[in-house]
This record gives sequence, C-alpha cells and structure tokens, in this order.
Amino acid sequence: MEPSVDKLLFIAASAFVSPADRRAFLEFACHGDKGLCDLIEELLEIDRDAEEFFEFPPAAASPALPGSDGGEEGSVGARIGPYRLMDRLGAGGCGVVYLAEQQEPVKRKVALKIIRLGMDTENVIARFNIERAALALMDHPNIARVLDAGATASGRPYFVMELVDGEKITEFCDRKRLGLRQRLELFILVCEAIQHAHQKGVIHRDIKPSNVLVREHDGRTVPKVIDFGIAKATAGDLDAEGTVTNPGQFIGTPAYMSPEQAAGGVDIDTRSDIYSLGTLLCELLTGRTPLTPEHLNDRGVEEIRTLVRDGETGVPSVRLRGIPADEMTVIANQRGVEPQRLPALLAGDLDWIVMKAMEKERHRRYGTANGLAMDVQRFLREEAVLARPPSRRYLLTKLVRRNRITFAAGSIALFGLLGGLGLSTWLFVREKAAREEQARLRVVAEEARASEVSLLEDAKVVDRVAQAAVLLRYSNMESAADELLAGVSAEKVPRSLEAANTFRTMANWNLGREQWRAAAERFNSLGHVLTSVDISADREGISFDMLSVATAVSEWGEPEEYERLRTLMLERFGNSANPIVAEHVIKATLLKPATQEILEGLRPLATVIQGSFSEPRTETEHLIAWRHFSLALMAFREGRLKNRESRLEDAAAWARSSLAMATNSEPRTVSNRLILAMIDLEQGRTAHARATLEELRGEVDDWFELPFQVINRDGTLWYNQRAVLILLREAEKMLAEKGS
Repeated sequence: MEPSVDKLLFIAASAFVSPADRRAFLEFACHGDKGLCDLIEELLEIDRDAEEFFEFPPAAASPALPGSDGGEEGSVGARIGPYRLMDRLGAGGCGVVYLAEQQEPVKRKVALKIIRLGMDTENVIARFNIERAALALMDHPNIARVLDAGATASGRPYFVMELVDGEKITEFCDRKRLGLRQRLELFILVCEAIQHAHQKGVIHRDIKPSNVLVREHDGRTVPKVIDFGIAKATAGDLDAEGTVTNPGQFIGTPAYMSPEQAAGGVDIDTRSDIYSLGTLLCELLTGRTPLTPEHLNDRGVEEIRTLVRDGETGVPSVRLRGIPADEMTVIANQRGVEPQRLPALLAGDLDWIVMKAMEKERHRRYGTANGLAMDVQRFLREEAVLARPPSRRYLLTKLVRRNRITFAAGSIALFGLLGGLGLSTWLFVREKAAREEQARLRVVAEEARASEVSLLEDAKVVDRVAQAAVLLRYSNMESAADELLAGVSAEKVPRSLEAANTFRTMANWNLGREQWRAAAERFNSLGHVLTSVDISADREGISFDMLSVATAVSEWGEPEEYERLRTLMLERFGNSANPIVAEHVIKATLLKPATQEILEGLRPLATVIQGSFSEPRTETEHLIAWRHFSLALMAFREGRLKNRESRLEDAAAWARSSLAMATNSEPRTVSNRLILAMIDLEQGRTAHARATLEELRGEVDDWFELPFQVINRDGTLWYNQRAVLILLREAEKMLAEKGS
C-alpha cells in the first residue's frame, strides 16, 4: 500500500523553512483546494501528533534511505553502528523509535530513536538534539537512561536509550486494579523524576500517560518517564537557541497542556509541567482528564487553545458524580472501591491538590514537583495539606482523625459528665454555667487559633527542610537550599536524621564561605535536632558533632542560644557512661563560665572520665590528654564558684598532666597553658600571667592570619582553634579586671 497523497504533501511541505515558501508550495500542489491546504499547514504546526491523522502501514511511514551497513536505514534488519533494528515500536513528531539489539561490546536490547525521513529539517534536528542532550543530563531511577548517540551513514542523528518494556501508567493501574493509595505512591515517584529533570534545567512539556511507562521489577513497581522530545532547556550547557519555540507554535498534547503552553508563549517554566502532573493525577484518580477527547474532536488549533486557556477544569469529585452510572462502575472497579464511595474519597484534600496543581494562573500552582509530591504524602499520612486555605474546622478535623482514640475517650467522658447533671440543679446554675461556658469557649477559640497557626508553621518548615534535602541530594544547589533554611526556627526543625544531615551540610557550607552568622544559625538548628534524635543510644558521633555546634553558636550566635544548647546537652547526655561522650560534653558546655546548676549536672560525667583511667588503656595518649584537659577545665570552672583553692589546685594538676603527655595538638597545648594562666590570675601571680597571655596571643593571631580551613595545620579540626580563641578572650578580660 502506497502512502497517501496527503502524507506525501505533508512530508514535502515540512522541508520548507520559510512560511511564505511553504504556503506558496501548498497552494500550487493542492490545486486550489483551500481546505486541504489549511489542513496540511495546521498539521505542520502540530507535527508531533501528525501521524495520527494519516493511515498508512509502518513501511510507508518510515521510508528507507540507503545505508552502508547491510540493509536500509529505518528498515527492520538494518544495522546502524553496533545496533541491529529488530522492530518498529512507534513514532513521535520527528523521530521513529525502534527495538534494536546491540551487538557489541555487550549484547542487549535497546530502544533506538532516529530522525524520520522527510522530517530532518534544521528546526526538527535541533529539537531532536535537544532531546538527546536533555536525556544525557538525567541520572534518576525513574527516567529512561541514554546509553549512546551518533549519526547514521547518511547523517541522520540517532540516540540509544534503555528499553522500557512497560505500559502506560493509567493502563497499568487499571489492569492491576490499584487502589487510590497505591496510585498516589506511584505518582509521587513520577513527581520525583520530574523534579530531578527540573533541577537539571530541563522542562518535559509533554507529560502524559504514554510518556510514563510502568513495569514490575524484582517485586517492585517502577515508573519510567520517557520522551523528552519537546523538552525545553532552562539551564546548563543545552543550546538555548535550539529549544526556542516560535511564538504561537502549538507543541504538546492538548489534554495535558498548561494554558501558557497552549498559548504558544516563549516563557514556559517548570510550572507548566506541574499543570501536566495535575492532569495526570486527575486521570489516575478519576479515569478522565478535564479535557476529554470528546472536547477536542473536530476542533481547530485556535479552538483548542481557547478551551485549554479558558475552559473550566471542574472539581474531580464533582465531575465524577456527573458521569453515567455504567461508566462510573467501571472506573470504581478499576480502583477497588464501590461506585458510590469514590467521589467521597476524592472530595476534600485530593480535590484541592489536583485543583492547586491545575490552577490557570501558574503562580498559584505548586512551585515545584517536589512540593506537589510532598502534599500528596501529607494526605497519605493524614496530615494537613497545603493545597487549601486551612480553616479551623479543617485543622481540627485532621487532629481528630489522627487521634481518634483520645478524642473518643474525651467525648465519652464529656457526655458522661453532662448526663450526671440533675434537672433541678440545671435551672439554678443556668446563668452561671452560660457565663462559664462563654469564657471556656473563648479560651478554646484562642487555643485553636494558636494551634492552627502552629500547625501551619510546622508544615511549612517540614516542607522547606525536605525541599532543601532534595536540592542537596540530586544536585549541587547549596545556595538555593540555604535560602530555604534561612529564618527557620531551631525549635521548629523536624527531629529526623535527614534534617540533621541537611543542616550539618549547610552549616559547613557557610563555614567554607566565612558566613559566620549563617553558619551559627544552621549549627544551632543541628544541635536541637541532635539532642532530640536517637536518644536511647550512647553515641560518640552525636556528642562529637556537638563540639562544632557549641563552638559555632558560642562564637557567632546569640548568648541565649548557647545557654539553651547547654541545657539540651545535659538533658541528652547527662547520664552517659561513655568517657568519650563525657569529655565531648564537658568541653562543649564549658566554653564559657557556667552556673552551679550546670556544673552539678556535669559532675557525674567528670566521675565517668576519672573512672576510665583505672581501666586498661585502649585509646591513644593524645585522646587521654584531651580527657585530662576536660577535667582541668571542669575543676577551674568549679574553683571560681566554691572550694576555691582546692579546685584550682586540681585544675592546675590536670592541666600540667595533659601538657606532659606526647602532643601533636597546638590547640590542646595552648588551651592548657591558658587554664594555668587564668589560675595564676586567680591566685595573684599577675605578672607571670600577663607574660604568658602576651605570648599565647601572638601564637593565636598567627593561626587566624591564614584563610579558614576545616582541618588545621596540626591535623585538628577548625573548632579547636576557635575554642582556644574563646578561652583567650576570657583570660584577657580577667587580666584587664585585675587592674593590669
């Protein structure tokens, strides 16, 4: 069967770059048939979907070019480089996809995409190359990987990607009769893949079920996002000129297209993909897109643009109630629920999530794919979602659903109390009870209002920290991550190891840029998290991190922040039986003079350290020397409050024993000498103390003339030198107070 005349005209017209030349050719070739001429031009504008308008066998759809490798390019059995074409899988607007077998260096089946003959115009090749470059940037388990790229013997570009032998996400979910929770969990993975693409500077622009294929692998359901053929580059090394769509050009799939994309604007951003994700979510939940094929059939391009731009999407649960009963039964059965229950399950949160993602005004949509995914996760955890204006009743409903048993017990107790009131006493106390009830309701309203604000703030903080974690996990976007964490209250930070890792990374990032105040804020938040997670374990790693936290907050933070951290460290580690933990905590909490209450809380830890000296030595002399210093610091702090002479003598003894041990630590040596100098000041040896402090000031100033480094020249970490500086300032202040 030969290709249709219409198809041949379409292929020939696509070779003209100039619109005027193309129009002149069509008017000549169509012999005055204006309808045919307009149809071909319209198809050229939406060439991605053009194949669906022609009916011809695959052989005609992909005319072969002479090849040099045994066979014809684009025909089954042909060889392109190390690949043998086995079958034709399908075609997009400008490329044909084949099942191919790689012959070397390994044998495997792959998908090979090549420019279709007749479509290799300058613009189409540029778009094809953009798809290749876009996919090459991706490294995500839910995005099809690019394996190879090149050009055929005749110069037609191709690239090779992993073979995704899955089915459309909607068909997979329907065939497996997946429930709403399973569909939402699958959708979250798709959002994470799109988020990864966005972070690589790529917008997909054609998210739809046929471009999200799902398969089962090792007992797991794995979605794969494919076909970045009309992707638009937003950053990185992609050729921006090659990705520009001409103003007014209609590219994409109308049923899933955002209004700004349908309008043909040139300022498409990542929020266009959010709209398409919302449409996909709507179809996964309801079995239908807001714009169905019935809406789009027999309509011209401008009519479709108007529908996408101005048409009402409708609330999903409401639209479900309006479809025929037999169709509703099929949709509900595919989701494993009763037909009458499905609209009720969608009403509320899921309606709001879909509607927020599909807002006509893009600034009202979710800002990121990750933000959409996180709201879906909140729904699955029965937490308050951000997609709707939170009312008091809404937040109270969420609170009741998460604490059903508590509220049920409270309700029973309340009704029992009310039932016990006698009718005779009710008349007597009616006026008094009314006044009391009024006062109580005012208190409840205030508490509910405060709870509402707190819940909303908590949800926003969790969202910001999670987004920062994603930015750090999938790309080097520390600056953007740090902006998300700026201003987050340490008390509001979620108590999780992921949050701890995020704040630790950003604290060190700020240190490297000598952004001291920002570093102190991130370390302060880290300290609040570390003293709240894994509280049952006597972990040395956590107490070690607190040395950096305490030093940074003491040096660059607010005084009340350091005082709060001291209290948290005592609550978390005060009962530790680990001498290493005890040493870390004493050094971290006593960087500055402490109250008697703090010192009494540290006394058990000092006892643990002293007891460790009677056990067989397993640590190096360097570590033992640091323990002696921690006891010297503890005794000095105590000696300034009570038992003055005996505790100062103990402090001097511990400091000298620490100095006597083999040392490779400049900060430890200086720290011990500072303790001895401050003891001299307390005991009246001012001249000797002054000489020591002048010498030590010169040495410390030499340290800080060098650029900031995480690891000091003697192998110790940065906080050791900063802790010395804090002690030195204290000693110099003491010297000034002695009337030097």
